[in-house]
Amino acid sequence: MKLLLLSLLTTLALTANDKVALVIGNKNYTNQTGLKNPISDAELIRDTLKGMDFEVMEVYNKKLKELSDELDIFMDKAKSAKVAVIYYAGHGIGVGRNNYLIPIGASNLSVDNLGRKLMSLNELKGAVAKANGFGVVFFDACRNSFFSGQIQGLGNGRGSRALVQPTVRRGQNILVSFSTQAGKIAKDDVANGNHSPYALALSENLNSSKDIRLVMGSVRAKVKKLTDFEQIPVDENQLDGEEYFLSGASPKSKPEPEPKPTSKWITPKDSLCKANGGEIFKGVCRANWENAKKICSASGGKLPTRGDFHKVIRDCGGIPTTDWYSKEVDKNINNNYYQSYYKQKGFSDNNWYWISEKKDSANSWGIYFKNGFESWYYKLNNGYALCVR
Repeated sequence: MKLLLLSLLTTLALTANDKVALVIGNKNYTNQTGLKNPISDAELIRDTLKGMDFEVMEVYNKKLKELSDELDIFMDKAKSAKVAVIYYAGHGIGVGRNNYLIPIGASNLSVDNLGRKLMSLNELKGAVAKANGFGVVFFDACRNSFFSGQIQGLGNGRGSRALVQPTVRRGQNILVSFSTQAGKIAKDDVANGNHSPYALALSENLNSSKDIRLVMGSVRAKVKKLTDFEQIPVDENQLDGEEYFLSGASPKSKPEPEPKPTSKWITPKDSLCKANGGEIFKGVCRANWENAKKICSASGGKLPTRGDFHKVIRDCGGIPTTDWYSKEVDKNINNNYYQSYYKQKGFSDNNWYWISEKKDSANSWGIYFKNGFESWYYKLNNGYALCVR
């Protein structure tokens, strides 16, 4: 029973991790040009990610079947994570528009069977795309020599074998980074050292509180400096206008649908306002965010969502679209109907109204209704409490 309970707790601990990573290093090739540092590079990135509270899986010198099995396990973990990361160091090849990592022992290759004998970069992208927040693939391949094994039907020359530009399909909330530009080689080490310049740059910059796109700019600058501008990493992403972090700020999950707005507004009674830490100012209850929640609850309601306020503005002709703030708001500031509508609803025109959604432990949304402007607002400040049922 104790063993079963321990196993269950271990399983729960692993599946509950918000950040998961798969680190792959392939070095022991027998029928291709050998590489010096894939394993040490993978271990460097492993240690870096573990220091950032990632749960890390390690896969070294594996054939395709073993590699595929490990990728399946990782994919299951990614489904319950907010951030999923894969780092690969080893040989890579580009054929047509597809990029492949080369497992150990790959042989008897032809253009027609690459999809069955190599692992496509698309498989890695598909795995990290399962995360609830976002995913990242780091591809440290096509290093100090292009894949030199004979591939039947493949044209001669380095250009036909070098990795092609990374791509990300629309709708995939992921970033893909290559250690070098399309058609270019990547160094296996720097000054006969133990790591590639790309791995060194990643280890130095990943543990940053910056958005991942800014982090990759720092990685690119470091690699250019280490290689005297001979190697320039490239990346491609379809990340939207939000911020995405590997370290520091909490990673963002895919947004939940906005609750349907209600039109039943409640103006808290003076007695309930004062009894729950608020004050009456110009006929409206004013309190900090926590007290505003208490006041709304005591009034038989709750703080409104952004959707509730949006509905009021759209209903009165303030904004003809679902956009919250636009130039259309300015056009309607002096519209008599617009002004009378929000005053009729009990909105004061000179202060912030609280919204139920919060940013973190210190800040929540607030809205300056008259001008149609919303922003993060310090929760200890006083704002107006207007409630909905």
